[in-house]
Amino acid sequence: MFSIISKSFIFFLVKILYIVAMQTSFHIYALVQELKKELIGAKIVSTEFYKKERSAFIVCKNKSRLALSFIYHPTKSGIFLIPPSKINLKTREKPWPIFALDSAVITHIEQLGFDRIIQITITHNDKTKYLVFEALGPNGNLWLLNDKMEKELTLRKKEIGKKELYETTPLPDRLSPIDLSVESFLELCQKKENLALTFFLDRYMLGFNITLAIELQKRIGLDPLPVSQIDVAIATNIVNGIQGLIESFEQFDKGYLYQVKGMYEAYPFKLSSVDSQPEKFKSLSLASMSVTERKNSAVKTVDDEKIYITAVKKQIKKLQKRIVNVEADIVKASDYETYKLYGELLQINFALIKKGMESITVKNIYTDKATELTISLDSSLSPNENAEKYFKKHRKGREGLELLKRRLEITKGELAQTETILSELELQFQNAKEKFSSEIAALLPREHSKAIQVERLPYREHQLSTGLTIYIGRDGADNDRTTFEFCKPYEYWFHASQCPGSHVVMKYPNKSFEPSMQEIAETAAIAAFHSKARNDSMVPVIYTKRKYVRKPRKAKAGLVIVEREKSVMVEPKNHAAG
Repeated sequence: MFSIISKSFIFFLVKILYIVAMQTSFHIYALVQELKKELIGAKIVSTEFYKKERSAFIVCKNKSRLALSFIYHPTKSGIFLIPPSKINLKTREKPWPIFALDSAVITHIEQLGFDRIIQITITHNDKTKYLVFEALGPNGNLWLLNDKMEKELTLRKKEIGKKELYETTPLPDRLSPIDLSVESFLELCQKKENLALTFFLDRYMLGFNITLAIELQKRIGLDPLPVSQIDVAIATNIVNGIQGLIESFEQFDKGYLYQVKGMYEAYPFKLSSVDSQPEKFKSLSLASMSVTERKNSAVKTVDDEKIYITAVKKQIKKLQKRIVNVEADIVKASDYETYKLYGELLQINFALIKKGMESITVKNIYTDKATELTISLDSSLSPNENAEKYFKKHRKGREGLELLKRRLEITKGELAQTETILSELELQFQNAKEKFSSEIAALLPREHSKAIQVERLPYREHQLSTGLTIYIGRDGADNDRTTFEFCKPYEYWFHASQCPGSHVVMKYPNKSFEPSMQEIAETAAIAAFHSKARNDSMVPVIYTKRKYVRKPRKAKAGLVIVEREKSVMVEPKNHAAG
């Protein structure tokens, strides 16, 4: 059964939906060019606002009637210029007249900064006013300002103070493509050198999304690379490519609708980085409107790239936290030598200890200057038993410290491997996704498998006492998948000898890892437990590297041929119940 999807996860999906699919600053730049051509000098005929739909329409007439449509609904948003006949709202709600701007004339239109904000200057009853569209997805808003840029009205329910000046939303801390220089681009690259170029552009360049970042790389003939490898020549090529991209968005009289990773995206040009054929529209505005109409539910349109990377980052944080905890445990466990000292001092002072004593103060002869030391005693034990109790603690502490050090070594190896996976995912997602498919499969959020279409794993995951991970196949077909899909050729494979049972594989933190005899014995005991011989007192278990395990042609599920195997006798134990 699948778990119920939490509200927080749905919010996360919706957030991803808008990050990927909504109009970028480039789209607003293109729309402004279209508005300047079609609406300068136009007269506002009517204004309509549908509260429930959170949609506003300003119908204008110049050479023809056109509607500037503004939608900031939680499940769809956008701003575009369309014929009034294209307005298609599924609501019986009567429109509210907004701002009472009939007969106002549009005199100027501009994009504020390179942001998703459009400012339209109008003349109404011989007074200058401003309409400001904040095309920020579901957080968008529309303001009416007076000639002093003071707020008069807004679509949202907000109290407006007297003479309250309008201030634009602060721009994100990103570079603007409009005034970009090679020097400013390189300066930011030096601060973010560990990022892949596509993610760098997406996160730190206004107007970019992943699709546009990949398109830019394709246009300028640049292979995927981290920004640490960008020199002056490459930076010059990139900056020139960005300028070319801006020029492409100045052509708004055509629109191309693509489906990229399940998401609809519109552009005023054909994408050279996408193989599929787009739908063609008469303008970018019409294509953008179609994107708004076709947006699927958040669960169906979630971007798997972001989910994969989020899952790997979560694992990195988990491993980093584990390292801190294990290092703290090592510091505590390092005191085990003190117990040996207590035991030896009790033996030396054996004659002074009487049964029933709760402590004894003795001289520590093992220091340069003999000092007194008080040792706690168990009043119910004899002197000899008290000494042996401390020696037992010493032995246990010594073994525990070795175990903790091994666990730390393994966890650090897992962290290095997971950081490598993250780096490659960010650099070239599809290749890394296939290369590390088995490693990533175990990290993906299983409770949301319906949303991201994660395949059922064929194994149960266990951890040994040292923290090493093993996979236990579930049944015949799952055994085959566990062995041949999720086990590397250099990793160990285990199976109860001459007995039906689960295939068990030992996952290495890295290729150079060497398992200890303790780890081999623990894994063998678990393999014996997950076999038909689990009730026997001792069971022979074979193990070998996976590269020496092969599947005969037409063999039934779970049947394999093993070579170069070793054997170990173990008592069946399920050391780490999972």
